[in-house]
Amino acid sequence: MKKVISLILLAVLLVSALCAFSGCGRSRYDLVLLTDSGGINDRGFNQSLWDGMTEFAVEHDLDCRYFIPQSKKHDDLVSQLKSVAKEGAAVIVMSGRVYETALYEVQRDYPDIKFVLIDGRPHAEDSQTPDIPSNTTSVMFATEQSGFLAGYAAVFDGITNIGFIASAPDDDARAYGYGFLQGAEYAAKENGISVLAAYQYTGDNEKSDKNKQTAKTMYDEADLVFVCGGGIQDSVTEAAVEKRSYVVCADTDRRYDSGAVITSAVKGVSGAVKLVLRSVFDMKDFEYSFGGKSTYFDAANGGAGLASFVINDKNGDAFDRFYKFTRADYEAILDKLSSGAVTVKRDINTADASGYVKSEELSSGLGLEFVKVTVLQ
Repeated sequence: MKKVISLILLAVLLVSALCAFSGCGRSRYDLVLLTDSGGINDRGFNQSLWDGMTEFAVEHDLDCRYFIPQSKKHDDLVSQLKSVAKEGAAVIVMSGRVYETALYEVQRDYPDIKFVLIDGRPHAEDSQTPDIPSNTTSVMFATEQSGFLAGYAAVFDGITNIGFIASAPDDDARAYGYGFLQGAEYAAKENGISVLAAYQYTGDNEKSDKNKQTAKTMYDEADLVFVCGGGIQDSVTEAAVEKRSYVVCADTDRRYDSGAVITSAVKGVSGAVKLVLRSVFDMKDFEYSFGGKSTYFDAANGGAGLASFVINDKNGDAFDRFYKFTRADYEAILDKLSSGAVTVKRDINTADASGYVKSEELSSGLGLEFVKVTVLQ
């Protein structure tokens, strides 16, 4: 039976992929995904979204298609969003912050369409204030909890020299980084040990020799570095391989990128989009449950965590690259987060309005006693 279901899903995926470019002769689709420029086989954010949407489509006998934008320019994204909306899709799902201003411009023109922005909030070009009408929802993730679990696992496993690298102090990066330090602090306190932590923003999000060298310099002292961002994750992973050290990646499971990836702090993208779609098609309470607001998915509902299964290997152990930290240890600390027994700060006050932080601000703002953190320039 499972084999039959798998074959059906594969057929749906293949047909849907073709539909994205040919239209398949249909004038309306139930579900549409607009990717963030990557494809649906990127083993990352887009693929996770597509997997969730197609699984839901198979279960509910819905039509599903996707588009890959040819440009990230605001006007081009607006044109594409309007074009898809005019075709009459019931739900349009968008991947990432690249759609924030385009959605702001389009959302009220199509009140009968449900717009779902994953990992972003619609806002005007000249403002960061979210504007979310009742036919739109913003899905966000408690990345501070994912970061916390990464820091906890690293120190629980015996690593006492750690680092954090991101491109810039945006909301997501700060949450990941602050959570990482708090998780390290929690494990260090439990075990009565001291931890040294380096913390750095590189200024860009690209895969480059510069970012690779920045990571290699951090690895001169750190045995593990947690990195969040796009191409910068590739640079840090390459540095980890060359320095025979470990890296924790962010957003989606990067296990297959390298044996140096000890784990990934992930967002439960697939599960989150299915919950939103269920509110549209099953519960029919979208406007009440999700419309007109941002909803954070966290450890309690599968929105935040570490990569906990091995893709395409039902018997695989996602924690086999740790020395001591096991699935049982993970589930124990995850349960504390889910129940609220452990809380994690998402943000702290900084003198710099853009979010660049000083070592003493991290120490005092996050209550670090067992972790000594140094901000690098």
